Amino acid sequence: MSQITLSFLRHAKVPSHKGDMPLTEDAYSDIDAAVPRLRALGDGAARYLFLSTRTNRSRETAEALRRAIEPGSPEVCAAWGLRNPDLYLAGSRVEMGSTAAFIASQVDALAVEEAAVLAHPFFGGFLNANDRIGYWLRHVSPPGETAADVARRVLQFAKSFAGRSEDRLVVACVTHSPVLRAIVTGALGLPDPGEPGWVEAVNLHLDDEEISFDFRGESGTL
Repeated sequence: MSQITLSFLRHAKVPSHKGDMPLTEDAYSDIDAAVPRLRALGDGAARYLFLSTRTNRSRETAEALRRAIEPGSPEVCAAWGLRNPDLYLAGSRVEMGSTAAFIASQVDALAVEEAAVLAHPFFGGFLNANDRIGYWLRHVSPPGETAADVARRVLQFAKSFAGRSEDRLVVACVTHSPVLRAIVTGALGLPDPGEPGWVEAVNLHLDDEEISFDFRGESGTL
């Protein structure tokens, strides 16, 4: 068994993506279901590290997993490498969302109207797509990171853990669906899985020689 496992998990259920929303009351059933799967990665002998992005939904999911699995482990830490794709509008980095109002609200340097967001060649198509994340995933020139860029970034993030622990270590990395879909397509070379389930995981296993993966019954080496 590999020495270090990174489990990239989608956050638990939120009511919408109109902003940085907290988890819903029923989100914790999906977290509870993920606990035994995450415990199994440690094989009863690992220590755990819990990382998240800076969003409420990611942090709250990571904190709930930590309380259930290893409450004595270090506090949840925000890891910049797990963030959503870097997209830019009028000089500001903006998080993906489901409304023009939310995207416009993140612009700092210049005032941007909702109508301008809807007229934007990328964001207009993104907001009107049935599968917004799929729209970004397949877009050849988004205003920022492509899916391949995100896959490369996260793979380098994972590789940075190699050789950093003498003990068995499981790193629970709570992130977002664009990141998971980019990993699956850009790093694992598998077809786009569509939107992952709440708290679904893609697992990468590091040893001295290689990186292996498992996802939805598929496994292999990178």
